[in-house]
This record gives sequence, structure tokens and C-alpha cells, in this order.
Amino acid sequence: MIYRFFVFLILITLYQTTAYAQRGPGGEGFSRMPAIGRVYGKVVEAGSKQPVEYATITLMSGTKDSVITGALAKANGDFSIDKLPMGRYKLRVQFIGYKTLYQPIIITPNNVEQDIGNIKIEADTKALNEVTINAEKQTVNMGIDKRVYSPDKDLSARGGTALDVMKNIPGVTVDGDGNVALRNSSPTIFIDGRPSTLTLEQIPSDQIDRIEVVTNPSAKYDANATGGILNIFLKKNTKPGYNGMITAGYGTNNRYNLMASLNIKEGKTNFFISYNLNSAQNPTKGYTNRTNLTNEIPTGSFKQDNSSVSGRMMQNGRIGFDYSITNRSTITLSQAVMGGDMTNVDDQTYIQTGAGNTVLFKGDRVNNQTTKWRNYTSQIQFRQAYPKKGKEWTTDLTYNRSERENDATFTTNNYDRTSTYLSTDKQLNAGDGNSNMLTYQFDFTLPLTDTSKIEFGVKANYKEDKTILNVKNNGLFDSILSNNYNITDRVNAAYITYSSMVWGIGYQGGVRFEQTRFTGELIGKNLTFEYYYPDGTKNLAKAFFPSLYLSKKLGGNQEFQLNFSRKINRPDFMQMMPFIMFSDKQNYRIGNPNLSPEFINIAEINYNKIYTNGSILSSVYLRQTERAITNYVYQLPSDSSILVSTFINGNNSLAYGWENNVKRTFANKKLDITLNGTIFYTTISASANNMQLQNSGISWNAKAIASYKFPKQYTFQANGSYEAPRIIPQGTTKDVYSIDLSLNKEVIKTVSMTLTLNDVFNTRRFGTFYESETFTQDLSRRRETRFLRLNITWRFGEMDTSLFRKRKPNRESLGGGMEGDF
Repeated sequence: MIYRFFVFLILITLYQTTAYAQRGPGGEGFSRMPAIGRVYGKVVEAGSKQPVEYATITLMSGTKDSVITGALAKANGDFSIDKLPMGRYKLRVQFIGYKTLYQPIIITPNNVEQDIGNIKIEADTKALNEVTINAEKQTVNMGIDKRVYSPDKDLSARGGTALDVMKNIPGVTVDGDGNVALRNSSPTIFIDGRPSTLTLEQIPSDQIDRIEVVTNPSAKYDANATGGILNIFLKKNTKPGYNGMITAGYGTNNRYNLMASLNIKEGKTNFFISYNLNSAQNPTKGYTNRTNLTNEIPTGSFKQDNSSVSGRMMQNGRIGFDYSITNRSTITLSQAVMGGDMTNVDDQTYIQTGAGNTVLFKGDRVNNQTTKWRNYTSQIQFRQAYPKKGKEWTTDLTYNRSERENDATFTTNNYDRTSTYLSTDKQLNAGDGNSNMLTYQFDFTLPLTDTSKIEFGVKANYKEDKTILNVKNNGLFDSILSNNYNITDRVNAAYITYSSMVWGIGYQGGVRFEQTRFTGELIGKNLTFEYYYPDGTKNLAKAFFPSLYLSKKLGGNQEFQLNFSRKINRPDFMQMMPFIMFSDKQNYRIGNPNLSPEFINIAEINYNKIYTNGSILSSVYLRQTERAITNYVYQLPSDSSILVSTFINGNNSLAYGWENNVKRTFANKKLDITLNGTIFYTTISASANNMQLQNSGISWNAKAIASYKFPKQYTFQANGSYEAPRIIPQGTTKDVYSIDLSLNKEVIKTVSMTLTLNDVFNTRRFGTFYESETFTQDLSRRRETRFLRLNITWRFGEMDTSLFRKRKPNRESLGGGMEGDF
């Protein structure tokens, strides 16, 4: 059935895009432009501010008195005139007994819909000033508390996932496990401004419209966003008519992807639907080399080589619609369904030696793991705007459900020192679980003057997670490794901020209150643990999180910013659950139920300068963490050959750094270069097992993106990155570096092809080096290997049209200028 739907969709769009362009009546100065403009507002009596029913609204040519179209105000004073071509107009408002009012209107591709507010008609009304908006999307757009990055021009990420986009964002790094870090800290991930159970690898890059990067979130945002916020906004077009895109790609390592999307805006309704499929395999290799020490003298070693093949198959679909109840009231309903299968086969060979490099035993192990997941996201949103610019309130309810199955087989063959076979151990893991998360949020923005406003809101988030893991070793149930646990996490919050300006300095001050309760229970083992803030009145102060932002605009397109905030980082259930999780035969992982939240104080100084051909953004930041949650590795007391990884609360942590972003264009805007560099210092200290841990050091990372537009619609892009070794509590990470190359060809106005070679020199490896009094360990692994991928994209649509009424000839097709929507 789904194939018939896509065949029908393609036939419809092929038929529509063969139409000839329509020359609309148009305003002055714009010819052969689509009729997609809209002007709306409300007519009120100036004295009583009551609506003026049946006032006559006439739209005339900008330089002549010829009438283009018109409308009558409704009983509540609302009016709306749509299907307007680009151009200059005069809006005339008339009613018996009132002075006629004229207002200039300009409709441009960047300002299609205009809310002209409440029009007050009286004897001495003055015409409102003409306002023209011409905005070009920038790679970096700096606001008082966030930066906006647009991935549209990132050729290397096409056909990939959100992780491919993240690795190219300045200041963001991605490690070998797909974990994202912003300035060496873990950020909070939002999708369309709300929490989600999706991972970055489950989000197709072609569906991303923009990513907001908030390095130091204000009181408006969650207090647990200690590592900043990465807010991913998915594409949704709102221009009249219909439009869509189909992308297909194929690459080495069984890599293929398909994406199709369609938007239809008809009258008060905007409908959107999309589907994505992404599949890949990654053959990788890694190793672990460990040396045991006694009084700094080697007493044995453990060496292991890994050869893995991981695969993924992911699909997701999204459907929804917006309905404009009035000109300023909109309700949105959306539903997303996502699912996938992930597999990993890891072949390991290992050897354990004793003093004098004497072989003690050998072995090989095959880990065969399969994960299946399904995600469902339902959301209802309501937005109410007002005639006063900037005044609005929004409310929404989001429900996320996640279901997962995890099955694994670990087969270990044991050999003695002479390679004589001894035995085979087989461990079977059968796990499944589900989580439910309900989020409600209300936000209100109230402008007081042109330079001041109040924002306030509330948020409630409830999440429950249930997981069952049954383990059998050689056919016998293992009660130690088997677990059945429930997690309940509740966070209720309220915030208020005030923004204004004094002596030319913009400021925003605010405070957030959050009530937290986290409960974990191991079913059948009589183990429970929890933490909650505030606990009565004794730690009430720890539930308040203030923020302060200052900004000063200088001459020459310059701006300074200074900001402060306080955050909380709550340990998650994987960090707290006291059960053993295996990485391999010689490496275990276990949670710490005694972990407590860490508190972080963050400060930043930012400088932004915009030039004619580029910009520079420089930031100095400081992070001071109390009771820092720290990873700690130790040898198992009963078997020194096994390393156990867990988490502890350290004494404190201090980090500060300097980040710079530079963007320049050369050669008549044919060459774009974006550079990013960050240098930072970190110090960590902690106490564990009667040992004092302390480490400090300087590290840095750099990124560069160069794009050049050649003749005949060719564009070449090169991406390069380098991450220097950085400290961890018991050692350092290894450096990571790579280069990606991409070539794009606009075949015709609606079809483009992109060829990407990822990790050209196959150098993107991740590793760590641990060092303590009792052991050293050198570990290396990869997330993916070099691959080549080709993507073909077809954009279709017609802006001034309807799919649901009789077709008129000579409509404006996509070739008339709609390709910029995607």
C-alpha cells in the first residue's frame, strides 16, 4: 500500500510541476512572482478600542490608485487578505464617520506574511511607518542567550544523521560512542524545544532546519542543562501551496537512505508529512593493552584485539497539521513514529600474562548483540499572539513513549598457556523495557516597552522507565547479573525573567525554581534509592537557579555580552543503578546509588563583530563545579585482571577556556571559510578508596570548513577537525583528527547531486590512556570507518495553488523561486 501511495504522490507532483508560471497582478516592482503573500490585522476604534465591524479594507497598487483586492472586517474586527503577489501596495481602511487611513505594505520573499496589528481609526490617526524586512540566513546568528546554526549548506551531512551535523558545529565534539560534548560537557538535547527520548543517531540530517546552541542557558531553560542546550528544530514549511522533497542515497558499507516530505498549506490549514529510512554497516577494529603494576614494577599484562561489524536500520515518519483558528490563534497537532534495529558482532581475542611475561591463559570471545526500539511522540500546541509586537503565550503537551528489546549472546572459548582448549562459556542476555514521558509547558512573553519585557512560565515533566534483564550463564539463571528495575523521575519548574535596557546596556535577569524527585527500585532485591530537592527547608536554596545577561552594542556592528548562571546536574539511572554491566571479559561497569547531584556556576564573556564579508565571535568562559560527578576506574579486589568502571562525586572541578569563531567570504562570495578554535584548562580532584585523585591540564580543538562555488553549478566543500588529548580523572584521551570532502552539482533548478567522502584518510579513532598506581591501560576504538556516499535530491512544489480545487492554468511552479525552502 505504501508503494502505491508514493507512486501516486510522484505522479501528482510530476503533473503539477509541468505547469507554466503565472504572471500575477502584482504590486509595483515585482513581476512573475507567486501570489503567496498575506496581510492581516484588526480594525478597532481608537478611543474605546472596540472592534469596528464591516470596516472596508482595500489593497491598492503601491504607485497607482488601482484597486487590487479587498475585504470586510469581521464582527470582531479581524480581516485577512491572502494570495497576494510580491510587491508594493497601499492598504486603505474606511468606515463611515471615521477618517480614511492609508498604510504602505511591502511583500517580499523574506516577509511573506505580515501582521499589521490593531489599526486604530480616528479623526487624527497617522499612518504607520513602512517596514521592510530583508533577512539572509546566516551560518551563525548571535542572540542575547543563544546562537543559531543552519546546517543547510553542510554538504557532508546530507543523507546522514544528526550526529553528522553535530561533528561540524563549532565548539561541539562527538566521541567514539556517539556522545556529544559542548565545550567538554554533555549538553541537553531538545527537539523542537521539548525533551525527547530519541538519540541523535535516530534523527535524519535532511529533516533538520536549524540547531540552536545555548552555551549558558538562562533561567527560561531547564536547570539541569549544565553542558548547554542543543535544540534541534525539524523542517516545516508554512508557505501557501504545496512543496516537498525526495532524497535518495547510496554508499559503501551497505549505506543507503531515503527521505520524502510533503507540505500543503490551504487556507487556514497547513499539513505536513515526512518519511525517512537510513541504513548502514560499520566494520571497525580496536584494542585494549593493560599493564598491572606493583610499586611501579610490571607484574602482568592483558592484551585484547577487537574486530567488530555494527549495523543499523532506522525508519521514522512524521505527520501533523496547523490550524489557524483566528489570525493570531494557531493550534498544532503532530505525531511521530520511529523505529529501528541495531546489531553488533564483536570478535575478541585476548591473552593474560603474569610476571616475567609468562602466559597465564588465552581466549576468544564473540559478542552478538541485537537492539530493537520504537519511539512514539504525540504533541498538541497552542499559540496565541496579540496585536502588540512580541506579546504572545504558548502552551503544549508532549507525550513520548519508547519501547526496546535488547538481546545478546556472549560466547567465550578458554585456552591454557599452551593454547590447549579448556572450555566454552556461554552467556545469554534477554532484556526489554519501556519508558513513558509526559511534558507540559506554558510560556508567556509580555512586552512592556520597545526595550523591555517580562517572560514567565511553568513546566512539568514526568518520566517512568521499566527495564527487565534476564541473564543465563551456561544455561543457569544468574541472579547477580539479572535485574528488574523501575525508575521514576519528576521535575516541576517555574521561571520568570525581566529584560530591559539602561544607559545603552541590555540586560536580562531571571530566576528558576525546580522541584526534583528521583526514585529507583530494584524489584526482587529489596533495594531502593532516591534523591529529592528541595528536602523541606534545609536545602531550599539549592532549588533556585538565577541567571543574569548583559549586552552592549557598539558602533561598527559590534556587541559585547556578559552572562552568569547556576545549574544542577542530576545523576541518571545508568550512573546510579548498582548492577554490573559488561563491556568485555576484563572490563565491568557498575552504577553508584550514593551519587548526589552536582552544582555548576557558569560565566561567559562574548564579543561579536560583523564585517561586510564575514564575522568573528569570541568567547571566554568559566565553569566551577561543586561535587563533580566523575568517572572512576579500579581493579576488582577479588581479581586484579578485571577493571571496574563506576562514578563518584569528586571534590570540585574547574574549567575555563577561550573559543573563537571566524567566518569570511572571498572571491566575490564564491569562497566561504569558517574557522573554530577552542583552548581550555581543566582541573579535577576526588577521593576514592582512600586514594586522592587529582589531574589538570590544557587542551584544545579546532575545526575548519571551506566551500567554493565553481562554474556550472558545482560546489566543493572540505571539512577538517582536530581534538587534542584532554585530561580525565585518571589519565588522558587520545587525539582525534579527520577530513571530509564533498562535491555538489545542481543538475537543474530542482535536482541536485552530492558526493561525500567521509574520513578521507581513515584516521577518526577514539581512545583513552589510564594511569594509576596499580595499572596502566591503553584503549582504542572506532565508531565508523571511511565511506563514500552519493545523494540525489529532487525538490518539487507550486506555491500559488491548491490540490483540492479545480486547477487554474499558468501557476507559478518551483522553478519560479521556491527552491530555497529546503
